[in-house]
Amino acid sequence: MPRTTWATTHFAPGIAATGESPYIGLLMDGDLGSAGGHGVAVILEPLGEGPGVAEAARQVLALLQHAAWQINGQTSLEELGDTLGQAFGAANQWLFSLNAGRSLGEWYRFGATCALFRGPDLLIAQVLPGQVLVGQEQEIYAFPGEDAERQDCSYPLGQYRQVQPALYYTRLAPGDTVVLCHQQLGAALAARFPEAILSPDSHRIIRLLEELAWESGRPDAHAIAIAIGPERSAPARPLRRLADVLLHLLPEETARRLDSRARTNWPGKAVDPTTEAVQTNHGATGGVDAHAEARGDWDDEPPRRSDDSATPDRSWRDEESTAEARWEPSAGSDNDAVAGDFEHRAGRSRTLVELLAGFAIALVAAALGVWQLISRRRHRIAPPPDDGTFGLPRLQRFNDAIQFPDLGPVRRQLPRLPVSRMTGLVAVSLIGILTTALAFSIHNDRERARQERFDMLVQTAVQERMLAEQSSDPTIARAYLSTASARLDAAAELGLDPARIEQERAAVQAATDRVLKIQRLESIQVLGGVPPAPEGVTPRLFFGNGQLYILTDALYRLDSGGTKLIKLLEPGAQVGGAPVGTLLGAAWGEGTPVAFDGANAYILDPATAQWNRLPVGTFGAPYSGVATVNGFAGNLYLLLPEPGQILKFLAGSYQNQPEDWTGGQFTEHLSGAVDMEIDGRIYVLKPDGTVVTFYRGALEGEATPQVDPPVANAVALSMQPDRPFRYVADRDGRILRLSQDGTLVQQFLPAEGTPPLGPIRDIAVDDILGVAYVLTDQALLSIRLPAPPAGQ
Repeated sequence: MPRTTWATTHFAPGIAATGESPYIGLLMDGDLGSAGGHGVAVILEPLGEGPGVAEAARQVLALLQHAAWQINGQTSLEELGDTLGQAFGAANQWLFSLNAGRSLGEWYRFGATCALFRGPDLLIAQVLPGQVLVGQEQEIYAFPGEDAERQDCSYPLGQYRQVQPALYYTRLAPGDTVVLCHQQLGAALAARFPEAILSPDSHRIIRLLEELAWESGRPDAHAIAIAIGPERSAPARPLRRLADVLLHLLPEETARRLDSRARTNWPGKAVDPTTEAVQTNHGATGGVDAHAEARGDWDDEPPRRSDDSATPDRSWRDEESTAEARWEPSAGSDNDAVAGDFEHRAGRSRTLVELLAGFAIALVAAALGVWQLISRRRHRIAPPPDDGTFGLPRLQRFNDAIQFPDLGPVRRQLPRLPVSRMTGLVAVSLIGILTTALAFSIHNDRERARQERFDMLVQTAVQERMLAEQSSDPTIARAYLSTASARLDAAAELGLDPARIEQERAAVQAATDRVLKIQRLESIQVLGGVPPAPEGVTPRLFFGNGQLYILTDALYRLDSGGTKLIKLLEPGAQVGGAPVGTLLGAAWGEGTPVAFDGANAYILDPATAQWNRLPVGTFGAPYSGVATVNGFAGNLYLLLPEPGQILKFLAGSYQNQPEDWTGGQFTEHLSGAVDMEIDGRIYVLKPDGTVVTFYRGALEGEATPQVDPPVANAVALSMQPDRPFRYVADRDGRILRLSQDGTLVQQFLPAEGTPPLGPIRDIAVDDILGVAYVLTDQALLSIRLPAPPAGQ
């Protein structure tokens, strides 16, 4: 906790808080606790630290402050409670939506306490964890109290879909103090420094809380302390004096009830600050132990409940629970009228007409009382009349036998029908008709309930989809769309109107594609089948002089018509007086293709169309486990993922042993790599889609695409010099268009009714023409790629 105190001109004297923090907020107008003054103080207690917690807290704080600050000054107490409950519900709904799609350890959850000041009235709304300490009449009241039961208000914001805050109400008087702080710090302050809470020095309370925070290892804790000062004197008014005189002439009960109504005007005028308070529900009762300890470990996950059961069992406005749980801060204040007249506290003002009417009623009651005393006559006292029992009680005898009702008269009144076959047939028919009608009614009721549930599920799915389309946060939008899909699945199980279900599924799918930047490919052409590659050989595609080359069981070139493969080099062919081994890789060299079989490099002479054998330097055995072969500036590069190396054969001296291009470093980045591209820099693709960039043997950077769902099995990387995009393919049939920094531009998936793209083995993309060639296990495909979005 920073060792600073807010005592600037932004606040009135008597108000202090810890340093500026996203977890506390105070808005005010006028002097709090006095007539005409109003304000709202909010404090949040986060249940965990992590990125984004402060931003989430600012949003929750803004939602609570906005709702509380917009309350009309003439709003009743019950409407105030409803408004605060709705504000907490809105903040909780926003947090719950934000948590959707996250793992449980990454959820944002907050305890929240909101203190609403309206004149001398104070209304507190709270979801735990959190602590409010109120000092009144030399007594300390803690909320929650030591004996508070764990109810819905015990669960923090963001835990479940719905939340119901605990609500407390009291009237403030000069000398009262209100402290909003963390639950553990509040209990420690009440236990060790109770006299500080009862003092009007708010700055001292903040300093003590700072010391307790440092002692408990919570230096980042925060708090707000408010001391209610004396009211400013108002000029005497003749009508007010006359009202006070008439008030003393009324009966005691009537005077108390009228006085109670007069003091609940929102905001109140300059009235006598008699303390009276009501705790509405869910929390501590009056006179709780001020030394209450903080209860529970809020980092533990409470038992999960279904969303449908998240609504609390009872409302805070229930009159019986309100009457059973009262907080009476002043032992001398009489709250009998308050307990029985909760409705009349809803903001009605005392008027002179009411006082005069009460005075007239009092005069009439007095006149009736005097008349009864004057006209009342005393009757002569006489003994009771003698009834022959000599004053003894009469004995009554009863028959305790069971008396059955006599149904004879009823039976005689019933019509008599002759017993015959026709009578039996009619009776059976009537029973059958009644049974059929009953069964039909039950069936109709069930069908109607089924149809209503179907309509509710579909309408909910539509609403969730519309919320997703309006959301600017992809995480929240995905959560809404996931909920919409679940609703549609539940509606489909009912077996009603499948066309409507499919139509909404298509709309949800389109919204999902927009959120995830998915582009459906319509133009997919199958060029033909390809021979399978031998075991241990990774099939490859590469461009050269505007032509496409394919490496599978041999090296092929696609003819200009795009319909025929021309075999260029195959294993077993005689080159340089020796047979060619299994081809492990091929690439485009200096104006001609280059093939590699682990011990030799084969270069095609364009002039003679003959292959030349160039033995390569080895370390005693031919190379194996080659992921890819590439060429640049006459040099030959091999990617060996198992040892985590890039071997470089210098141009013109392939027979010499290669050099380790990274010098034995960065093996953790090269281990498990699946593809490589070279344009002066070397770009290495890892299975998770990360592209690692090397320059002159040193690591320059790496970029992991942020895509949903994440890449788990990347197999190919394609890029061209001086072009802004990279293309990454995963084996499941998805192609990603990425910017140079790894930002996702588009995802390409096949449209419904088109040939599948997976399982992909390699891709080659002509970014200028917008054409991609995809090599699968079965065929070679040609795809026309859509243009990138405007501005990319």
